[in-house]
Amino acid sequence: MRIGTNVAAIVANNSLQKSQNNLSTSIERLSSGYKINGSKDDPAGCAISEKMRMQIRGLDQAQNNTADGVSVISTAEGAINEIQSMLTRLKELSVQAANDVNSDEEREAVQKEINQINKEIDRISDETEFNTQSLINGNLSRRVYSDLQGVNQLSVSDNYTAGIYSVTVTEDARQAIATGSGAITMSDTAKITDAQAGVISINGYKIEIKEGDTLDTVMGKIIDGVNMTGGSAFTVKNLNNDTAVNGTEYAGYVPTGDYAGSTLVMMTDQYGSDQKMNITCSNEKLANLLGIPDAAKDSGIIVEGSDVKAEIARDASGERVGFAESAVLSTKGTVITVTDVNNKEFSLDVPGNTAGTVFDDSNNNGKSTAGAGTAKTINQEVTDVGTMSIHVGANQDQVIIIDIPEITTYSLGTENLNVMTQYTASQAIATVDEAINKTNEIRSRLGAYENRLDHTANNLQVSNENLTKSLSAMVDTDMAEEMTTYTSETVLTQAATSILSQANERPSQVLQLLQ
Repeated sequence: MRIGTNVAAIVANNSLQKSQNNLSTSIERLSSGYKINGSKDDPAGCAISEKMRMQIRGLDQAQNNTADGVSVISTAEGAINEIQSMLTRLKELSVQAANDVNSDEEREAVQKEINQINKEIDRISDETEFNTQSLINGNLSRRVYSDLQGVNQLSVSDNYTAGIYSVTVTEDARQAIATGSGAITMSDTAKITDAQAGVISINGYKIEIKEGDTLDTVMGKIIDGVNMTGGSAFTVKNLNNDTAVNGTEYAGYVPTGDYAGSTLVMMTDQYGSDQKMNITCSNEKLANLLGIPDAAKDSGIIVEGSDVKAEIARDASGERVGFAESAVLSTKGTVITVTDVNNKEFSLDVPGNTAGTVFDDSNNNGKSTAGAGTAKTINQEVTDVGTMSIHVGANQDQVIIIDIPEITTYSLGTENLNVMTQYTASQAIATVDEAINKTNEIRSRLGAYENRLDHTANNLQVSNENLTKSLSAMVDTDMAEEMTTYTSETVLTQAATSILSQANERPSQVLQLLQ
């Protein structure tokens, strides 16, 4: 027997320590509810569980992001819905104005309401925001940069990838231009006589020239009347010398404030083949006095504008720049539209002096003749920036891109809506119809976005649920199983304590040998 080393006590103590450690671990698991409370419990499991926790936290935030995205879409759609209501009213007013039973005064009242509606559409477009971000004024649409100042991108489909897309303008669009065939023979001091009084009609809008009117009064009435019908009127000294590059405010002419001896010019403000002017005069003497004798003839002066002419540009090798060979180009006014399969649309508005076309308006009873000018290639760089990214996942680049096109009177085409004549009112109906179709398409896009976000939210909930179940199976304590372990370790601890006590008593038995 030895007293220097109590091997039995050491053995019993080691067993006790093991039992106590196991019991402490069991107590920790039971009290915390977690099977893994530190990396020592399960190094691999701890690493995996922490990644799963981060994933779950990310999914939780992604659900919040998705809800915010739905709120953005709902806010934008609410504004667009109100704009659609106003467009419906514009349609109603245009149809009303197209009825020839209306007088000029009644049409003017309709025009005033149309102008106010257009202002409200632009106000809603500018002021519709979510978290200080503008939603429908083009702030959330794809950015397209042009190498030509003044070109505006009207639309670019989602399925157009980022890159350079080019079109070549070969002839500028033109307004409808009516010019006098002679100079104004009325002097500044002269007054209209009873024999010269009459009515000048611009597309049906009547301008009454009365006895006693001076030249300034006559020109003031003509200028105001043409303005009311959506155009401009002015005088020039020399048509041949004044004609210049198209697209300026006065279609290349140099206006003069000296009416006597000058030539009268009347034009539409808008461009395109659908722009027409029919100028008639009820009194031949009045028409001759103003240098527009053709206005007194049966059909009067009839002029129309022309659309821009363009083609898809090609590079040095003959390949189209950006567009596929299946793409088709069309024009209307100053707008160039390229369409392709799969509903791809690329539309841009070009200024009226892109190619520098010079027009000859000497034939004032027909189309302007185009000449000079140089073909100009316009390069449009489509980018992937400008849209709103809704982060709908826990990991990098898990996003849904929200692209909301600009909705303004300019982009809808109602900015210069005019219903002062039956002709322009009829045009307005078609313009409003196109605007309504465009807003319908945008609302459909927003509806698709919202449905997509709803499906995403549902998927995130399911993913979160399943991932949480997996994490629970990995880290949560099985209380029944752990209680069995706890009971076992408690009994072992008590037994080891008892044995250790007896082992500690064994060296005292040596005293019996020493007696």
